[in-house]
Parts: sequence; C-alpha cells; structure tokens
Amino acid sequence: MSKEKQEVSNPLELEGSDRHLVGKWAVIILIVSLIMSGYHFYTAGFGLQVSTRTHLIFHLTIGLTLVFLMYPIRKGLKQTKIPWYDFLLALLVAFVGFYIIQNQQSPSILSARPTTLDVSVGVALVLLVLEATRRVVGKPLVIIASVFIGYYFLGAYMPGAFRHVRADFERFFYEMTYTTAGIFGTPISVSATYVFIFILFGAILESTGAGKMFIDLALRAFGKYKGGPAKAAVVASGMLGSISGSSTANAVTTGTFTIPLMKKVGFKPHVAGGVEVAASSSGQFLPPVMGAAAFLMIEYTNIPYVEIIKSALIPAILCYVAILIMVHLEASKNNIRGLKKSELVSSRKTLLQQGYLILPIFVLLYFLIKGFTVPNSAFFSIVVILVLAFFAHRFKENIGRSLLYAGILIAFAFSLQYIILFINQFLSRDILWRNEIPFLVVISLVIASLFAVGQKKLKVESAPVRYGVTELIRGFELAARNSLAVVVACGTAGILIGVVNLTGLSLKLSNMIISFSGSVTAMLPSFLVFDNTQLYFALILTVFACLILGLGLPTTATYVILAAMVAPALVGLGVPLLAAHLFVLYYGVLADDTPPINLPAYATAGIAKAEPIRTGIQGFKFDSGALLLPFAFATNPTILLLNPDATWIDVTLNIFTALIGIIAFASFIQQWLIVKYAWFERIGALVAALVLIHGHWVTDITGITILVLLVISQYIRAKKAGKIGNKTEVGCQAP
Repeated sequence: MSKEKQEVSNPLELEGSDRHLVGKWAVIILIVSLIMSGYHFYTAGFGLQVSTRTHLIFHLTIGLTLVFLMYPIRKGLKQTKIPWYDFLLALLVAFVGFYIIQNQQSPSILSARPTTLDVSVGVALVLLVLEATRRVVGKPLVIIASVFIGYYFLGAYMPGAFRHVRADFERFFYEMTYTTAGIFGTPISVSATYVFIFILFGAILESTGAGKMFIDLALRAFGKYKGGPAKAAVVASGMLGSISGSSTANAVTTGTFTIPLMKKVGFKPHVAGGVEVAASSSGQFLPPVMGAAAFLMIEYTNIPYVEIIKSALIPAILCYVAILIMVHLEASKNNIRGLKKSELVSSRKTLLQQGYLILPIFVLLYFLIKGFTVPNSAFFSIVVILVLAFFAHRFKENIGRSLLYAGILIAFAFSLQYIILFINQFLSRDILWRNEIPFLVVISLVIASLFAVGQKKLKVESAPVRYGVTELIRGFELAARNSLAVVVACGTAGILIGVVNLTGLSLKLSNMIISFSGSVTAMLPSFLVFDNTQLYFALILTVFACLILGLGLPTTATYVILAAMVAPALVGLGVPLLAAHLFVLYYGVLADDTPPINLPAYATAGIAKAEPIRTGIQGFKFDSGALLLPFAFATNPTILLLNPDATWIDVTLNIFTALIGIIAFASFIQQWLIVKYAWFERIGALVAALVLIHGHWVTDITGITILVLLVISQYIRAKKAGKIGNKTEVGCQAP
C-alpha cells in the first residue's frame, strides 16, 4: 500500500487525531471499540437489557472514554501512548457515567433538588462533553455552545426580546445532566438508537470492499463520457453517502480512488477535491438513510419514515443531477474527456465478484418499509452482509468444508430462539427473539453459494477482500471510531437545545424572522409584493442562519440546532412541516461545504495535494447547482409529493421546471453552456433560474423561453466559432 493510501485509510486521521497508538495501547482502544460496537449491535437485534436512559448514559460514557484515550489534547504531539492526564479524564468519564446511572432514581434527582455532589457531577459532565467536542469536532461547535451557555447565565442583561431571568446555576446543570432537556435529550437519543447502528452498517459494508465495487460500477457507467471519473465519483459518493452519515468519511473513502482518476484525465487538483466534497456531502440527502437525518426528522416531526423518504427522494435526485450538470459543464469548459474502455473494469465481472453486497441495502429498505424498527432493520442487514461476505469466498474455495460450516450456522440460528428462552428465565428483562434471523441466514447462504457457482463456471475471480474475523473486527473498530464525532456533537447539541428550550430562544428567534421579513415586505412598493414575498425574505434569512450556525459542524449537530431554532419560523409562515425541515437540512449540509471551516475539503485536499481553502470553494461551487432548489419546494411542495390535490402530471411538470431551473443556474455559475457565456447571456441564465422558483405557469413559461433563447444563442455562437461538430471537442475517449 502506498504512503498516500496509508495516510487516508487511518480512521483517526479522518477526524483529526494524530495519536498513533501501538502495542498494549492499541489493544486497549480495540477492546473498548469492540465493546461499543458489539453492545449496539446486540441491542439493535435483541433489545435493551437496561432502561432507555441508562442506555443513553452508557452510549455517551463509552464514547467520551474512547475520545480521551484516542485524541490528544492538541494536534501535533504525535503521541504513541496515552498520557497519564488523559487516562485520568477517561476514568473521570467512567465515574461520572456510573454515578449518573446509579443515582438517576435517587430522591434528590426525582425531586429536582440536586445535592452539591449531584451538581458537581453535572458540571464535570458538561465540561467533559465540551472538551471531547473540541478534540474531535473542533472549536466552532464549542464556541457556539459557550455562547449559548453564556446567554443562559447573562440573560438578565440582554436587551429587548433576548432578555430572560432564568439564570439559576443549580437548575442549569440539573437540567443538562439529569433530565431529557439537555445532554440526554433527543440528539443523543437519536445517536444511540439510530445513528450508531448505521455507522456500524456502513463500516462493515466498507470492510467487505463494497466501496470499491460501487466506484467500479459507477466508472463503468460514466467513466467513458466527458469528465467521466468525476461523474463516477458523484454517483459512487451518493451510494455511500446516504449510509455513512459523515461527509468527511465518505469523501476519503471514495476520494482515495476517484480523485487520482479525476486528476489523470485533466481535472485540476483543487477541482477534483471539490467535486468529491460536493458529492460526498450531498449523499446525506439521499434515502433510505439520509445520513441519519431521516431518523432525526422522525423525532422532531412525528412524520412516519416512509413519508419522509418518499418526499426526500425527488429533490435528492435533482440535487445529484445538479452536481452532474456542474461536472459536465466543467469538463466541457476544459475539454476534459473520459477514460478509455480498456481502463474500465467489466461491470459483469464486478457484479459476479461482489454483486451480492448490494443485497443488504435492499434488505434494509424492505424491512424499513414493512414497518420494522430502524435498529431491527439495520441489524437484519448486517446479518445478511456478514453471512454473504464470510461464505461467498469460502464456497468457491472449499465447498465441502463450507457446507459443514453453513450447516452449523443454520443449526445455531434455529436453536438460538430456544437458547434465548432458557436464558430469559434468569433475567429481569427478556432478550427479544427475531423470527427473521434464521430465514435471512438460509437465504444469504443460498445466494452466497449461487455466486460461488457462477464465479467458478464463468471463471471469474472471487471478491478481492477475503472476509474473515480480522475484517469483522476491523469493521467493528472502525464503526466505534467513526461514531465519535457524532456522539460528542450530539452531546453538545443537547446543551444547545436545552438552553433554547429553557430560555424560550426558539420562539424569540422565530418571531424575529417573521417580524423582520414582514417589515421588509411592508417597505416595498405594492407592485413588488405578491403572495409569497414575506416568505421569500424569511427563507433568505434562514439560509444565512443555516450557513452561519452550520459552519464547521457535523451534519447531525447542524440539523438538530436548525430544527429547533429556525424551522419553526418557516412553519409559522405556512411552509409545510416536512418541507421546512428539509429546507434547513439542505442548507445545513451546504454549510458543511462552506469555507473556511470545511472539514471534508481538508480531507480531499490532502488526497488531491491541493490547497484546502481553494478545494472548499470548489466544493461549494459544485454543490451550489441546486442552491435554489429548496426555495422551489418550500414555496411549492408539490415536488415533495406533499400536495394531496396534485396529479402525476402536476408532479412531472414541477420536476421538469425544477430541472430547467437547475440547468440555468448551473450554467450561470459555470459561465458556460455550449460555449462561454457573454455577460448578457449569463444574466439571462440567472433570471431564468430565479423566475422558475415561483412555480406559476407564467413564470415557468418565461424561464423556459429564456433558456431556449440562450441555447439558440449559444449554438449560433458555437457554430460561428467552429466548435459544433468538431470531434476533438466532443469526443469521449481519453487522449
């Protein structure tokens, strides 16, 4: 493995740690990581053996423990062992967690009259969460949390609407630590219940080599076309991004393979890195997982999962189409072609080698749609991944021995229900049995054997990764490590939400947005005011709030903050609840791509050997092709399938006009359609994009007409310049 790949494959480096532990120190980390992943895998499948609150406390405690064991007090120390003070902090975390678990039902806590020791433990937990967040996520989120905490204690000195008189020291730390209004509120609940199991799902899927398979398939589909490797990067990152929930992890996973290919065909290093940033971040819009945002939305909106992913699907696809259009225009501007057919891996060979790894995603979707709980659905999918990955290789190598192992596994799967029934006699809480487990095991074994037979008959090599216990352990360890950014961010987000709820800040901010947008509207002349004028101003204010509040934060934390503080203002102005939450999610994810605090750009810049800020600017540019799309679905929710009176013709027309608007806006940003735009053509493209937001037949016809005129103008100019029909200009093959 090259030095470059070694650098980007280290999961610690994805989140900014340069503590490289070896020997017994590495073993300690491995054991704690396996405990964390194994515990969540077990509870997803067989239920909790403790109370829900104890489950949340354990989740946060073990996450914080790992942070202090793995992350140094500052970067650049290059430590190879854990210093004594971090061991003490890890022990303090364990003590705090144990104390809260043991005393959650004590009289002082139940009566909301905490003792001095209770408050001291609460202070310690808040400080530990903030320090862990600083080490893993960085200073921005800690600064925001500190400002909120300061606002709580200094509320009596605040002017006007921001003033409040709830600055009680004991109550603050009691609420933050011992109730569901603070650290152990909705964010950490979603992290423990939903997010971790999907991080585990993604880590195990990646440990099987599925990431490379997705990239090979995307390259086969798009690699030969103009700018092909970049288009393949967009598609592959979308496939992985929905599951991973981390823009940075997704960018590194796919970028390791795609960025060198983009550079090879002619993309500049910072452009190649920017394409990967945009594609990796936008994966969090895509169902079925949406980077865990779908499950957060369930908690905040009480809307069923199926309804959320149904509404999110069309705009998510349009968002990726926008990135593909941006990439195509970039390739056209710079005459960047595709790869030669000989450089592409056969899709038939790839599917025969590892096509079975697509099955777990369909298993996940099937159980989610059937109404199974989210953890159960992810658990079933992981079981399918493991059986397929373990046996597909072995059936081909030694059918006799593999059949013996398969028989033992089937016997164990069927007998497990009776083993659990026996064990339940001695437990206070029953271990739950899932009848689907043996069925899934048998089906997975059959599919694995069919792939092995097909590979043998058609003389296709087995999957490049020979999955075994080592790979399984690596996947479990990677999941624990990759979850830490989400765990600490959700803990800190709980503090923010606690302050918002205790001070009534959410209602105040919503009222300010509504009032300000109304005041601006009132100042306009009457001919500039129409039905949605105030809403448009409120949406613009919301965009700025999203971009500022989301700078440098993981998407999970960003969405939690925005859902509590900003989304209610949009709902108050008549935006449907789900549309409001999708609106803030879109711009919250875009904030993750906004320089200068753009973590995915720093990761991809390292791979591309480019400057991080320039890479971040390119990432923002490629993501901005769909910048206006949320305005379209916030003002006209037909595209979200939320209008019960809309026919399929209405939906199709709305999708078409949204696509036209995306093409117009992407060409405006790139200053290119067929040839370089003249200044008046570029203004025309912007006007076309803006009028298509409104969703009225007059504005739709106007926007489409402008774009048609632009195409005609561009065609005539290209014809005169001799660029139409020039094979060297439009050829697909790599030079």
